[in-house]
Amino acid sequence: MRLTSRLAQAGWPYLPPAVVLALAWPWLSPVPAMGDHFQFWAAGHLAATGGSMYDRSAWQAIAALGPVPDGVAVNTVIFNLTQAADIWPYPPTIAFLLAPFGALPLAAGVTALHLFVALTAIGSVVLGARIAGLRGLRLGAALSLTVVSEPFIVGVRDGHPIGLLLLGMTLLFVGLRDKRYAMIAAGVAIMTIKPHLAIAGAIATIALLVWRRDRRGFASAALSLIVVTVLAELRDPYPLARISGAAGTWLGFDVTTVGALARDLGGGLPLTIALLLLASALATFAVARADRPVRWATAYAAVLAMSLVLAPYAHDYDMLLVLPALVLVAGIARGSLREPVALAVTAILIVVVPWTLFLWWPLLGQTDRPAWGGPLGSLPLIAVGALAVAIATRAAAPSARRTGSSP
Repeated sequence: MRLTSRLAQAGWPYLPPAVVLALAWPWLSPVPAMGDHFQFWAAGHLAATGGSMYDRSAWQAIAALGPVPDGVAVNTVIFNLTQAADIWPYPPTIAFLLAPFGALPLAAGVTALHLFVALTAIGSVVLGARIAGLRGLRLGAALSLTVVSEPFIVGVRDGHPIGLLLLGMTLLFVGLRDKRYAMIAAGVAIMTIKPHLAIAGAIATIALLVWRRDRRGFASAALSLIVVTVLAELRDPYPLARISGAAGTWLGFDVTTVGALARDLGGGLPLTIALLLLASALATFAVARADRPVRWATAYAAVLAMSLVLAPYAHDYDMLLVLPALVLVAGIARGSLREPVALAVTAILIVVVPWTLFLWWPLLGQTDRPAWGGPLGSLPLIAVGALAVAIATRAAAPSARRTGSSP
């Protein structure tokens, strides 16, 4: 009886978000599947069958399957072949990770991939909210908001495994915080799937390990990076020079970056640099001013947001990395007199702001605009700004200092 009571007490905060998720599931799972479902299944299929993700002729053969093969998923490869010479700009590691899905028939593989994307997204945001110190009703409310947020909806609906990257970065954080070297190794290994989004995480990890003089940490991270990268490169080498030479093509797509934001604001490189410096200053302030109970969580959230600030290439679904910072705004105020205000602000930051930025140009009537990503590129800046304000206004009373840090 006591065990049942404990399980109910631990599980009830997840019931409201589970209900919201069930109601939103038809929206999260369009038929036929859209976005990256088909292309990621196809990459896994090439990896599973001995093909190369960097062979254009292999992608041409996949495009020949038709616009909607078997009515399962939209064949995005057809359009992408007209836009870029190389269809797969990612390192080979992510394709090998997806090989189990590619080994399945299309219908089963896309379904399994979609569930994997959804589960990793759910798991990563749950861990992020727990690191922020949210429990009980606060946790249930935050997760309910999260599952209807733009980053979550778009990422899962498009079939992009950004949740896996967030999970890897979370494992790295917990490993660094608790000196669990297996977690450090696992986190680094997962982060190799999208290294262009790991710049801030890599800088922070190296800086911390140097400051600690943690040789075991260095060894764990380096060995994991080397082994995963070498194995993938031996199987299907990444054509770095060729894809780097075509970087302008990829950056010309609908990117969601600080650079795209600066472009839409009418600025160029000077404004981009100014925004980068501003974000760096805000993130540094938040981490430096955070008191001990929330310092690790603040560092974790700030690094995730800065990963997007520094990213040379990102899309709307990558904004999932911002959610821990937005949730932490409520976690920082937990137990203080400012908590009701912080909860309201958190709700606005998680739901209203991202959807407004995502729909910015259509809301202004510019539905034919070729690139809509710029406004959403401001979300990481807003996140670090909100963190800085939350830390600056954090109450000093003991009741405001009870913020847990365990995932």
